[in-house]
Amino acid sequence: MDVLRQSLEGKVGVISGAGNGQGKAVVKLLLDFGAIVYAFSRSGNKPDLKNENLTVLRGDANDIENLERIRMRIEREHGIIHMLYNNQGKFSPLSQGFSGNVAEEFFRGNVAGSVNTIKVFSQMMTNGGSIVNVGASRSIYKHSSLEYTVSKYSVEELTRKAASLLKEKNIRVNAILPGGVDSSKEIDEMFPFGFTELRGKKEVSNLEIGYVALFLLSDLSHGITGQAINVDGGIGL
Repeated sequence: MDVLRQSLEGKVGVISGAGNGQGKAVVKLLLDFGAIVYAFSRSGNKPDLKNENLTVLRGDANDIENLERIRMRIEREHGIIHMLYNNQGKFSPLSQGFSGNVAEEFFRGNVAGSVNTIKVFSQMMTNGGSIVNVGASRSIYKHSSLEYTVSKYSVEELTRKAASLLKEKNIRVNAILPGGVDSSKEIDEMFPFGFTELRGKKEVSNLEIGYVALFLLSDLSHGITGQAINVDGGIGL
């Protein structure tokens, strides 16, 4: 029995930041297992995927009115949401600068946007659901700016608090913490298990991140909530 397909087939998912990389990988895997996907990004760029169950929209996680329009469209077309994958965010490398303005910008992009999407789309998780946020493995903090580090660390606490607040509605909230990501190969080139060995591994692939996302979004992880899971190939060990 294909319990993963049984868990996902016909379920409705919302994916932010879905144009390329990790977001595209999660979209493709969900579609492969029969889910209905609404993907949005600020650019509105369509991932190079063709599937009758995929709808791609322009959307900004920091624009509540825009998110509400997306929610209302899904409500008209399906009436329910089961999954939300928060992939929005931005990175900046290590620097010696301190800037409150920059910190606010990163907090909006890496934290506030996910707060907004959780607020808007959880309203339609009337039969429960699963939300997955994307933070960052602490193993890469030494290579990143203060603003990036603080904002991505905040994703972990956002996840725990949201899980606590939504538990009574049978909505689970977890986070994936990726390390460095190698996006040089499309997931089809690696599917199903063409991974680099752990020995000497410094980066993970979009497919490795996508599989963990698929598990957390599905009912196979029903006993897990409020957790932040490193997907970094053990680089910090």
